[in-house]
Amino acid sequence: MTDASLLVDQRSASLTASEQDVRAWASGRRVFVSSLITDMPQERSAVRAAIESIGATPVMFEDLGPLDVSADQAYLAGVRSSEVYVGMWGPRYGVRMPDGYSATHAEYREAERNGLRLCLFVHGESSGEMDGAQRDLIQGARNLYTTSSWSDSADLQQRVIRRLKDLAGEELAPWVRVGRALFRAREITSDGRRISITAVVRSDAVHAELVRLRDGRASGVAFASPTEALSVQLTDLSTRTISTIAHEERLTLVAQERRTLHMRAALNGISADEVARRTLSDGLFGTSTLGEQAGWLARPTDPLAPLRGSGLDDSVLRPIARLLIAEQLITDGSASRVDSFALGPAHQGARRLQATWTPPQMYVNEPDPASLSIDGTVTGL
Repeated sequence: MTDASLLVDQRSASLTASEQDVRAWASGRRVFVSSLITDMPQERSAVRAAIESIGATPVMFEDLGPLDVSADQAYLAGVRSSEVYVGMWGPRYGVRMPDGYSATHAEYREAERNGLRLCLFVHGESSGEMDGAQRDLIQGARNLYTTSSWSDSADLQQRVIRRLKDLAGEELAPWVRVGRALFRAREITSDGRRISITAVVRSDAVHAELVRLRDGRASGVAFASPTEALSVQLTDLSTRTISTIAHEERLTLVAQERRTLHMRAALNGISADEVARRTLSDGLFGTSTLGEQAGWLARPTDPLAPLRGSGLDDSVLRPIARLLIAEQLITDGSASRVDSFALGPAHQGARRLQATWTPPQMYVNEPDPASLSIDGTVTGL
């Protein structure tokens, strides 16, 4: 497959979840609310209302009862018990704790460390009164994430609702890859051997490619979802055309014999897991951490090569980039799962990329493997 051959259903980026689906997604989901409490009482009330309006549970300092731990420990425990982080950053940085960070800064770092989905809101930048440390925090966050401003508490409430609904839509309709075709799935069912997918495809090119794979009964077709990557055959495809541009697809994929994992061996005293990390890092960031002595045993790999120069919108680019990196790591046996991923906005043709993953556990009785991560700058996306 050439780098230019991917077919992306870009219209599916606009898919939104129904109110019923959003409430089902939100049920039992905890959303941590972070801000200077004394500075933003109205905003915190508005965000609480936004979270509760979709059926999720706000996690807020105001709700904590008496605890036998310090306040900062209680904050961070609240972050770790949540799935989503909502940060509201105003002009003041706040009092520094013994570790040198303000409470809000520490909470943000903990949310990043634990892979929470982030919703970042900034207010008061134009006032000329923003603390230097607060400005540094905001600018650092913007290397990886997009922030939103707000005008008043009512505006903030609506923005939080929209952001949470967008997160629900992303998780309820994950991107998948079937050969050259990339689209969002409504449902994926897999027993390890047979995979069933339902989707609404809004690209005629993607639909035609799925039909071609079915009619040709092609084997060795690459399949990837956020949690799985393997070689399949598309054995069945039924289509219900619901508009001139939309096709409701039902696919059945049958897993073929799993591909032999790439050689994973230590190299010149470097562990196999570290070799895999450097291989990916060098391929993505253009670095040379493997060294020339690696030779044919380990070469840089760039799973994002098909996306370079594609001009995809960020709402499409980010989830597909994560999918392709997860596919690479799972396929070559370097990861059992991807724990976190962030691709920053473009700055002069470059983006910061961070990813963390857990290597596979080779033996049942061995300790859990330590996670690995990469952090660098990618160009051409």
